[in-house]
Amino acid sequence: MFWRVNLTADRTRQKITELNVAPFLAGPDGNTQLFRVAPNEPFGVIYGYSWIRTADELAASLASGKLAGAAADYKLNEEGFYVKASDWRTINEKPLRRYAEDGTAIFQIGDVNPDLNLALNTTFQMGGLSISALITSVQGGDIYNYTRQWPFNEQRDPLYDQRGKVEEEKKPVSYYQTFYNNFDANDFFVEEGSYIRLRELAVNYQLPKALVKPVSFLGFENARLGIVGRNLWTSTNYSGYDPDVTGTSGLGGNPFVYRVDYFTYPQFRTFTFMLELGF
Repeated sequence: MFWRVNLTADRTRQKITELNVAPFLAGPDGNTQLFRVAPNEPFGVIYGYSWIRTADELAASLASGKLAGAAADYKLNEEGFYVKASDWRTINEKPLRRYAEDGTAIFQIGDVNPDLNLALNTTFQMGGLSISALITSVQGGDIYNYTRQWPFNEQRDPLYDQRGKVEEEKKPVSYYQTFYNNFDANDFFVEEGSYIRLRELAVNYQLPKALVKPVSFLGFENARLGIVGRNLWTSTNYSGYDPDVTGTSGLGGNPFVYRVDYFTYPQFRTFTFMLELGF
């Protein structure tokens, strides 16, 4: 019997220390600029619009002069967003954009850099049977889900189906379309990207020589059967197809920089059968 376990772990911490041009926003294509590149910033922070969710954010937005009235004129609704009290549970209800006291509306809303990457590789062998597995995990780091944001404009996200809600808590279509935000980045579509994945599982069996001997006249002395499955199981709270996003390969994206779900296909689950003959 033989059993081996390898565990690897890594984390990356980095910061832009010097930039010889003015700070700028970059992204996976010319239309989606959501990563701020600036001195003393980590490489991979997401900037965009935000929605008022707390009393402090409401107070700052009122102080900016972008919202009229007083705090009593606004209400925290059932979904955790502040709305105008007079619009609550009416056809005019909609989430309100957050502002800083100086009137700016762009905030850091996420960071794609994971806290930790892990990989566990194990091989077990007994007699002619061999089993090996590779489990990978990413802990922490955010994903921007553009694949979900786009359907909000066409009213095709599951949130639009409100059949399970109490009647008075149902929201108008325009409420959810507000989150589309002209396809500009906003914190509604920033999701935590942790996951654990069984990336590969392989089972091989060396056939006993007694089974191979009757057909040895074909010229081979041993035979091995095997099956390999890849991407068999994933545990994640990410709502998209696949938390292991690789950027926008069709648009020249860089998977290290742009952890963005941008209409890319999920990684396939595959099964491969193998017959190995030894001559």
